[in-house]
Amino acid sequence: MTTQSNLGRRLLGAIFLTTLLLAGKAALAKSFTVTVDPTGNFTYEPYNVSIQPGDTVTWNWGTTGHSVTAGTPGHPSGLFDSGVLKTGATFTYTFPGAGTYNYYCTPHGVCCGMVGIVTVAASTPTPTPSPSPSPSPSGSQLLNISTRMRVQTGDNVLIGGFIITGSDSKKILLRAIGPSLAGQGVANTLADPILELHGKDGSVITTNDNWKDTQQAEIEASGAAPGDDLESAIVATLAPDIYTAIVSGKNGTSGVGLVEAYDLDTAADSQLANISTRGFVETGDNVMIGGFILGNGADPANVLIRALGPSLTQQGVSNALADPTLELHDANGALVMSNDNWKDTQQTEIAATGIPPTNDLESAILVAIPPTAHTAIVSGKNGATGVALVEVYRLP
Repeated sequence: MTTQSNLGRRLLGAIFLTTLLLAGKAALAKSFTVTVDPTGNFTYEPYNVSIQPGDTVTWNWGTTGHSVTAGTPGHPSGLFDSGVLKTGATFTYTFPGAGTYNYYCTPHGVCCGMVGIVTVAASTPTPTPSPSPSPSPSGSQLLNISTRMRVQTGDNVLIGGFIITGSDSKKILLRAIGPSLAGQGVANTLADPILELHGKDGSVITTNDNWKDTQQAEIEASGAAPGDDLESAIVATLAPDIYTAIVSGKNGTSGVGLVEAYDLDTAADSQLANISTRGFVETGDNVMIGGFILGNGADPANVLIRALGPSLTQQGVSNALADPTLELHDANGALVMSNDNWKDTQQTEIAATGIPPTNDLESAILVAIPPTAHTAIVSGKNGATGVALVEVYRLP
């Protein structure tokens, strides 16, 4: 069983996905309050809030020992200086200008990463509601999302976060693949993967070691049962929210593994909106490979892909990849687009999404692609290695 302390360090992938995109406002300044619990989970009032420069936010901590970290106040890369708050303590911050602001929570000295993102609008449009999670985008949707890389131990296991958006619960299949990758020519595969599914608050929803031990009939009925008895799988019906799948090797082993999420109910009014996977990027065949399949529609879909490295150090991640590069390939392996530093190309378009990378050396690609399979590859510039995060967002 994973301890709460270890769990906090290992859930960065899921917490990274927690996003508040709050834009638009009337001319009158407002304030709102965020209440943070010991695991980094949060609620905020009022629900439909929009902000501009000059608006304020107050954070309330309900448990002793929360460290508030990230950046320098007044800069779009962060909200607070470091400091420890007492039980019931509050912290008020006034947004000085337009930009994207990140905020973090480190309860009891255990980093659980980014609690959220606030986007401050520069203009004063008519107020519009800000749903969370947002409604499912129309058109083609993500049917399968996956990431392959070398699974190590400790903080460098394979951590895949994903978001379900919409109004209905979504039936999904999660798989942790290792031994059967050898049949695809992959060397040094993870011999016996273990799969854990966690909720947004870090709680364990369910775990699996060998997929036939539980849910065998349901998994076989999905048509995507693992090809090896030692591989892991979970079928679950999940409400729209944020989740994390953690893949590790049994008895502390390491090797190349794959984490996947399949949509088993495309008719539901909900979608797999994105995946965010964190792990240690090596070289050669052990770079980070994120695959996704679009379908259930004929129209192209707008997709934002991000490769993050340097900004992970703000959440206490050591050995972050200093300068990630990003490639997008189609189903035939052809290169669709590549990017080194996100501001070099598409800066205006990516910034307009409200979730651009916070470090200039990080990579991003915004593209409209047809309903088919694609692959995002993250590597280190000039063969560098380190911990990185790859994200695929299905945008409206």
